[in-house]
Amino acid sequence: MKEGLSNRLSRYINEVYTEFVLGEPWQMAASLPLYLQAGYSYQCARLDGQICLLMLAQEVEQEDSATRLKKHIGVVAKQFKGPVIYVVQETTSYNRKRLIGQRIAFAVPGKQLYLPFLGTDLRENFGRSDTLKDKASKLGAVAQQIVLLKLYDRWDTQQAALAIAERLAVSKMTVSRAYGELVAVGLARLEVVGRIKRLLFTAEHRELWQLAQPFLTSPIKKRVWIDEHDYQQHAAQLRQLAGESALAELGLLMMPKNKTVVVSFRDWGRLKKLMAIHEQVRRNDQGVAVELWKYDPAVLSARGTVDGLSLYLSLAVETDDRVVIAREELLSDVWNRDL
Repeated sequence: MKEGLSNRLSRYINEVYTEFVLGEPWQMAASLPLYLQAGYSYQCARLDGQICLLMLAQEVEQEDSATRLKKHIGVVAKQFKGPVIYVVQETTSYNRKRLIGQRIAFAVPGKQLYLPFLGTDLRENFGRSDTLKDKASKLGAVAQQIVLLKLYDRWDTQQAALAIAERLAVSKMTVSRAYGELVAVGLARLEVVGRIKRLLFTAEHRELWQLAQPFLTSPIKKRVWIDEHDYQQHAAQLRQLAGESALAELGLLMMPKNKTVVVSFRDWGRLKKLMAIHEQVRRNDQGVAVELWKYDPAVLSARGTVDGLSLYLSLAVETDDRVVIAREELLSDVWNRDL
């Protein structure tokens, strides 16, 4: 059963998350207290290049409380300098919540992977209210970018995760997590060919858009204001329009009084310092709004305006009738022109 458990874990992590390679049994286990030798077996593994230790429960479910299990892991961690992951074949919803409450890294192969040291919580097959398919769950920025690239027919299934990471200027680990999110919500599946993992979407075009809608969010992380003079000085670097200004540029709305431009949230601090721009305390009649996006808008559109689908999502909270109507016209135009 122990060998089967570790092999199932390996298949599960490789399918839904990232590269995972099983290693040899942990030799230091023989020096552990007898109660830790009797209840568990131990195996080394490599998780996306990081060495970790699997603490495999020998029973279907350990009766130990999460607090006691945390103490057990603490004893093991004194001899293993790296992440320790508790692995169990089955566990109850109540016990899962207790493990998460104690921030214990654990895995139930085929069902849940909780790795707080990596900021990962993937859940499947526990019923509608306990899975990532819950409508309250949302995709992260990179996963959303990947969906939009697919919708614009700019997703290359043959590309390795490393190439995608370079394209989006993020780490390979971040792309792997995005893959896991997309698989977990049912929008895609992974196909492993040699050492290459290919992300295959379960639907195309409008059907994919409809399926993805519950998991997509506004790309806006924050909105700040800058002085019109500062904007004019650096208009070449702040050329991409967003919000109502983008709608106006597309002929869907009258040009608003205040211009709105967009910058990646990650780049704003560097640009602000480089251009000596000062954020305004509050909006003023001569100010320019700068939307700081969760992802780089230039990846999806090199035009003078942000891409249509991201623009549509960014305007989701608008209540002005003019904007609401223009937003729906925008979506219709996107389908007719870009998709």
